[in-house]
Amino acid sequence: MQTKIGEAGQNYIKWAHNCGYKIWAAVSNSEAGKGITSKVLNDYKLREKLINNIMDLVNSYDIDGINIDFENMYETDKEVFSRFIIELAPRLKECSKVLSVDVTAPDGSPEWSLCYDRNTIGKEADYIIFMAYDQYGISSTKPGTTAGADWVEVNIKKFLGQEGVNEDKLILGMPFYTRLWRETGSTPKSDVVLMKSINSYIPEGVQKTWNDDAKQYYIEYEKNGTTYKMWLEEETSIKAKFDLMNEYKLAGAAYWQKDFESDSIWKVVKEEISK
Repeated sequence: MQTKIGEAGQNYIKWAHNCGYKIWAAVSNSEAGKGITSKVLNDYKLREKLINNIMDLVNSYDIDGINIDFENMYETDKEVFSRFIIELAPRLKECSKVLSVDVTAPDGSPEWSLCYDRNTIGKEADYIIFMAYDQYGISSTKPGTTAGADWVEVNIKKFLGQEGVNEDKLILGMPFYTRLWRETGSTPKSDVVLMKSINSYIPEGVQKTWNDDAKQYYIEYEKNGTTYKMWLEEETSIKAKFDLMNEYKLAGAAYWQKDFESDSIWKVVKEEISK
């Protein structure tokens, strides 16, 4: 297992602990791909080796918890991924470390959604983090919001209902980014726009329109024969997601990702997380 903590990471851990913060290190399969991920998950000895490496990481760097971020897996590996979580959880619990697992919205595509047994994960892990973004992502065939409040709420209800995840284990992930969509033909294209850069992508004179279903502002304009559309992620839209977090009594919030945000968003986070 390759680690990317380095000297800067070690200094960050020390700083965080001195400030009273806890550190959950992310363990990702993003560089492994579906094939290697599947090979490891389906082999008990390789799973055991991975778990031992994780425990070495926890102990060597004084980590407070682990966040498992395995995405883009074969649907047929759903059970062995759950088995990996079942085997990892007691090892972390023995040394009082936290286990959280990132998952996507239910009822989506086989390799991005149906590859998770959210009920089992929710029972075994301390927390399950709903990555509530990419409602309309890079592969979407039509433009749309990154995370509309109506879509987020529908999926929170699925987690608590059909998936059987307890509200005190569910953390709501929120995006610190959006997408600028370009329509010139039958297939739209989009680019990620960081929250802190959104205003620089709005031409002078373009008016924001409020979308009450998504609980966010929307802009649309034309330039050189291309139609541009963007659903904004800023203080108002993030607050609406916090309203859902509080309404459904969820365990907390997570964000993707640090340094994408505008400085002003932390005032919203501070006010809303303490309600």
